[in-house]
Amino acid sequence: MIRISNVKLPPDYSGADIEKQLRKLGVKEQDYTLSRLSLDARKKEEIHYLASFDIRNGRGLRPHGGAQISEINEKPYMLPEHGARELPGRPLIIGAGPAGMFAGLVLALNGYAPVIIERGAPADERTKTVNDFWAGGNVDPDSNPCFGEGGAGTFSDGKLTTGIKDRNGRIRQILQWFCEAGASEDILYWYKPHLGSDKLPGIMMNIRKRTEAAGGEYRFHTKAERLIIKDGAVKGILIRNGAGEQEEILSGCVILACGHSARDTVRTLYSQGVPAEAKNFAVGLRIEHPAEMINRSQYGNTACKLPTADYKLTGKSNDGHGVYSFCMCPGGSVIDSSTEPGMLCINGMSLKARDGRNSNSAIVVGVGPADFGEGVFAGMDLQIRLERAAWKAGGGKIPVQLLGDFIKGRDSSSFGDILPDIRGSYTLSNLREVLTNDLSSPIITVMPSFGRRIRGFDRYDAVLSGVESRTSSPIKIIRNEHYESTVSGLFPCGEGAGYAGGITSAAADGMKTAEEIIGRYKPWI
Repeated sequence: MIRISNVKLPPDYSGADIEKQLRKLGVKEQDYTLSRLSLDARKKEEIHYLASFDIRNGRGLRPHGGAQISEINEKPYMLPEHGARELPGRPLIIGAGPAGMFAGLVLALNGYAPVIIERGAPADERTKTVNDFWAGGNVDPDSNPCFGEGGAGTFSDGKLTTGIKDRNGRIRQILQWFCEAGASEDILYWYKPHLGSDKLPGIMMNIRKRTEAAGGEYRFHTKAERLIIKDGAVKGILIRNGAGEQEEILSGCVILACGHSARDTVRTLYSQGVPAEAKNFAVGLRIEHPAEMINRSQYGNTACKLPTADYKLTGKSNDGHGVYSFCMCPGGSVIDSSTEPGMLCINGMSLKARDGRNSNSAIVVGVGPADFGEGVFAGMDLQIRLERAAWKAGGGKIPVQLLGDFIKGRDSSSFGDILPDIRGSYTLSNLREVLTNDLSSPIITVMPSFGRRIRGFDRYDAVLSGVESRTSSPIKIIRNEHYESTVSGLFPCGEGAGYAGGITSAAADGMKTAEEIIGRYKPWI
C-alpha cells in the first residue's frame, strides 16, 4: 500500500479540492482512501488541513507541493493461536467499561462465552438515572456517571486519542468496531477522534448486543462482592444482584476491569491478598470559557467554519509541581460525576457536535506520595478528603467560583459575563475551602502563563468548579508480563487497575488481556 501524506487542503475544502490535489500527484479518480486528517492552525493567516491518503494503485505517482509518498505495511489485527488447556469455567469479567467490554467482545467473537458482571445499569436505563440525578435526585452508588454500561467514558467527550503505539492493529480494530456499532466514520481518520456523549450510550449498547449474539452474557445490577480464592488461585466470584441476593459463580479465569472509581472493590481485593500499590495521579478544578473566545485565540478571526477549538496547556509551579489541562471538552459541559452520598466530584463532557456555548477543561496538579503520604490507599484517601470538602463547600451542590476571586481567596457573589454550563446543581462558593493551599498555589502560579498562551484564559470571570479528583486511578493492581496477578487466574486490566488512561488505551488493554486467555485455553463453545 502507498501512502501520500502532508497533502494541504483549504479549511473549507470539498471533495473537488481533494480530487484536484490528488490529480496533481498522479492519483487516478476514486483510487484512494482518506487515512488521516488534522488541522494546522500554527499560522492563523494560513490555517489549513493536512491529509494523508492510502492509494490502491501506486503507479505513476509524483511528488508535488510538499506531499510525501511512502510505502506502508500496516499489520491487521491478529489473534494468537488458541491454547490447548481446558478453560476452568467461563471467563468472568468484572466491569463493563471499555476494558471489560472489549475483553468481552474479543472473547465472545472467538468462542469463549464470557460473563460480564456490572454493578450498574445498561446504558439506556443508566442515562435516565443520571439525568434524574443531575435534575436534583439522589446519587445511586451503583449506577451513576462512573458506574454502568460503558463505564465513566459513557458520560464524557468520548475522546479516542491515545499515546500508545498501534503495532498490532488493535487501535484500528477498536475504531472499526466503534464504527460498526454506530459511530461516525470520521473517527477512522480524524487525528483527534471523539464519539460524543449523546452517541456513546447507543454505541455501547450495540457493542454489548454483538457480544451477546456471539455467546457472551451481561449481568447488570450485579456487584462483585469478593473473589473466591483457594491455594493462591481464583476459583470464582461471590456476587450480589439487585435484589440483594448472593450467589457464587465459579471460574478459574477472572478479568478485573472495575474502573477507576471502584474503591470498595479494590479495598476488598487487597484485603484478600491481591497485591496493589499507590501510584501518581492528578487533582484540580474545571475551568470554563466561552467557546468563541477559545476559537478566536486559537484560530484568529477566520470566517471559515472550523472544528470547535481545543487546547493543551502545561506548566510548572514554583515548588516543582506539574500543572496541566486535562480532558479538554470543546463546546462542552461540566458534569456532576459523583458516586457516593456526602462526596462530590466533577468531570467534563461534550456532545458529538461540540456546539455548546462554553469550552472547559480540568486544570490539575500532579500529586504523588510526597503530597498524599505513604500507604497503598493514601492517594485514594486524598481523593475522599477533597470530595467531602467539595460536598461541604457547596452544600451538596457543585461549588463554583470566579477565577479572580479564587486567586484573591474570597467568596464569589455573582457571575460575570460567563455563565456556567453545568449538568447538575451548582452554587457560588469558595474553592479555596476545597483544595489545600499546596494544591491551590500551583494552579494560581501558572495562570498568567496560560493567559499569555491563550488570550483571556486567566480572565477574572472565568468560572471554576470542583473538585476534579478522578483523573486516573490512584492505585495500581500488580500484574506480571502475562497480565496476571500473583493470585493465579486473576487478570487486572484497564484504567481502574492502573494500566490505561482513557477509552482507547483501556479498550486495548482489555483486548491484550483477552488475547492472553485465548493463547492459553481452548474455546468454551
